[in-house]
Amino acid sequence: MRYTSFLGQGVMIGAICMTGLLSACGDKEPATQNIVNTDNTNTKTIKVAVNSGMSPFAYIDEKGNPIGFDVELITHIAQKNGYAVKFNVLPWQEMFKSVEQGTSDLAISSISYSTEREGKYLLSNPYVYMPAGILSLDGTTINSISDLKPMRLGMQDGAIFMDIAKENGIEQVMTKEKIFLSFQDLINGKVDAIISDKQIIQHLAKSYPEYKTNILEYGDASNKGSYAVAIAPKGKTQVIEMFNQGVAEMKTSGELAQLETKWFENNGNKPN
Repeated sequence: MRYTSFLGQGVMIGAICMTGLLSACGDKEPATQNIVNTDNTNTKTIKVAVNSGMSPFAYIDEKGNPIGFDVELITHIAQKNGYAVKFNVLPWQEMFKSVEQGTSDLAISSISYSTEREGKYLLSNPYVYMPAGILSLDGTTINSISDLKPMRLGMQDGAIFMDIAKENGIEQVMTKEKIFLSFQDLINGKVDAIISDKQIIQHLAKSYPEYKTNILEYGDASNKGSYAVAIAPKGKTQVIEMFNQGVAEMKTSGELAQLETKWFENNGNKPN
């Protein structure tokens, strides 16, 4: 994998050979799951919406349970405050609708800040830097975002990256329900590159080392859109305040950094 930072952070090159075609798997959204992380029925419960296609932030393990950085983060914060967590595993667009309709108290799954989302929901403080990552196969030259103009770009349906495409004059955009399906399109030559959050792109490349890939980082640490937020219905100030306080405490204790290392650097589970 070659990693190129658009911010000038350097290049990392790994010699990995491409072999075969990516098998089609993980292309179906699991049925909505309600999972309570406690056996104590008297415990207060917080309903959290997640999307299963956002490895390593949120996805489903072999037992059918949601796991990932965001899943562990909200579980830790909720339990520390005396709450059980009921996860509603939903398609991407339905996750947002569940917050709008009040059937979920919170949604968290690699959700980027945007002014549109700030107008619709209560947003948490940014809790992790999450610039965009652009993934292409070796042999496709992408040195800047402008190189994508004549290319076919894949992304998840409803993702904030559509705004990036429009702002940079990228007209050939193909969307799929999950970014993993866009990755399959890349391997099968249906798109020239895909875009998602950097951690997700890195996880895809790491999980399938048989494909030699290049990653271009596109982001700005001074831009709020390069950070992840949790969202809640308007008026649910208590849950957002609890989340913000929990993240602040985990930053101070070093637990947040440990969680980032666990899921972003050491995690070898394949996405779905």
